[in-house]
Amino acid sequence: MGNIRRHFETGYSYFVTTTTQERRQIFIDDKMCKLLLVTVEYFKLILDYKIYAYCIMPDHLHLILHPVGKHNLSYIMQMIKGSFARKFNKINNLNGQVWQKRFYDEGIRDVNMLMQKMEYTHNNPIRENLAHSAEDYPYSSYHYYFGSNMNILNIDRLD
Repeated sequence: MGNIRRHFETGYSYFVTTTTQERRQIFIDDKMCKLLLVTVEYFKLILDYKIYAYCIMPDHLHLILHPVGKHNLSYIMQMIKGSFARKFNKINNLNGQVWQKRFYDEGIRDVNMLMQKMEYTHNNPIRENLAHSAEDYPYSSYHYYFGSNMNILNIDRLD
């Protein structure tokens, strides 16, 4: 498979999906979910991007991310995935790939598309039979919008 060519637009938000290597279900462990959220939050502060939605599934992650500063989406994802992988491997006394090399992204063109992607993100655990409702699934930004706002990851306000 060749290299994916990415086209980034200034001011766009992106729906991003990244998957673990061989679809290993590493995010069935609460500690690993929290570690991933802390990693995303850390780089949010360092690399200057906004997060509008997320959902951690057992073998993949959905983000709606908006680069604000000088760093593009590829660099942001490289830093998140690389940092998490190093921590994960150290904690579990492993080495090697944690994530698939690539990630999927789709530029969000308007508010309707943003709402569609947020709904998809928040309802993913229901479609995968991990919860009966979005409210029942702990590792999603659904709680920021419709619940207790007890997230490790700070969600940005939609402008």
